[in-house]
Amino acid sequence: MTEQRIPENIVVCLDTSRSMYKKDFPPNRLTCCTNAIKILISKRFDLDSLSTFAIIKFSDKAEKIIDFTTSTYINNLNKALDSLKCGGYSALGDGLALGIKTVIAELRKIGAKPPRILLISDGKIMNTAVDPLKMARLAQGLNIKIDTFLVGEIGQVNMLKRLSDITKGRYFYNSDSESLIRSAQEIADDNYKRYGSNKEVISENPAFLRKIAADLLRVQDLTKDQKQRAKQIRGEVDFKKCSICFSDKNPYTKGSFYITGRYCPNCTTPFHIHCLAGWADSQKDHIVKRSGTARCPHCFYLLRIPTEVTQIQKLRILSRGNKEEPAKRPEILPAKYIEDVALLGEDALFSACPVCHLIFEKGQRAVQCGNLECNALYHEDCFKKLKDGHCRNCDVKLHLY
Repeated sequence: MTEQRIPENIVVCLDTSRSMYKKDFPPNRLTCCTNAIKILISKRFDLDSLSTFAIIKFSDKAEKIIDFTTSTYINNLNKALDSLKCGGYSALGDGLALGIKTVIAELRKIGAKPPRILLISDGKIMNTAVDPLKMARLAQGLNIKIDTFLVGEIGQVNMLKRLSDITKGRYFYNSDSESLIRSAQEIADDNYKRYGSNKEVISENPAFLRKIAADLLRVQDLTKDQKQRAKQIRGEVDFKKCSICFSDKNPYTKGSFYITGRYCPNCTTPFHIHCLAGWADSQKDHIVKRSGTARCPHCFYLLRIPTEVTQIQKLRILSRGNKEEPAKRPEILPAKYIEDVALLGEDALFSACPVCHLIFEKGQRAVQCGNLECNALYHEDCFKKLKDGHCRNCDVKLHLY
């Protein structure tokens, strides 16, 4: 029976403090570590081209050198590793904090891969504003395992082993460059599915989703660049209209967008918070409903609905008793523009357009119904022929932004 490999998002947090310049690992510790990471990346991509890597360095402060990168751009990863230099003290806690932040940002995306953090250091913690143990407990709560490579001598307090123990990750002690390479090869090979393992499943606990969901931006939170981007996306000067009800005035509270309007921090699509809550309540995903979160209808980024709105929804349900009325679907839903229908898979290619009843071809543009219970696909020209924008399958009124 062939083993099934589970693609992962791996964040490599590498210590670049001046103690990593020691030559007990010739020519020095940092060079040996970067060479081992290159071997790890190369072998993992050979085994599984769908995994991705991000690299963070930390000395006096933490800095992301390169964000999640696929096998196509392995040269960019190698160049980023070659650019590293030693200097300063080891702010290990700061590096770990940035690694967790990078993982969370990726987990908010739909279809995110299981995360892994690989921390490589000599364990000489001299200057850190963030407690590494506190970060490990945070990672534990988010089901993120931290694997650690200790390079050099073991100190009185083996911080790296404690971090791995807390998060149930793997700990490797490396006394020379050969053992370091063996450790890297083990991690490269460690993404296969074991019997009974749920390694490929990201936690679907509502409390977990609530923890990682992103906060919506208010009008006054937008930077100048984000405001301009919002105008460009909407194709109009006025960017303070909800993309669900397509109005400035909130249909629930009758207030202006400035009061209850919010923006997706990933794509700057605007919503009324009550319309977004109504959108979430109309979807099939019961776990997302219970978590008080929603997927952005435009980019599917995981968003946190403000507590006051979710509490009002719960009170309405309680006031109706056990007989719960079906959720009202927003009057207008955003349709999604698909650059190449082949990106949606073979099933999409063989589906028929509800207008012309012809199937799609690779490279062909399409428009997808915004109702997740429908997801009907239209040819770009056929979508323009819909009467008042009503979907032929589910009759929801659609608007293409």
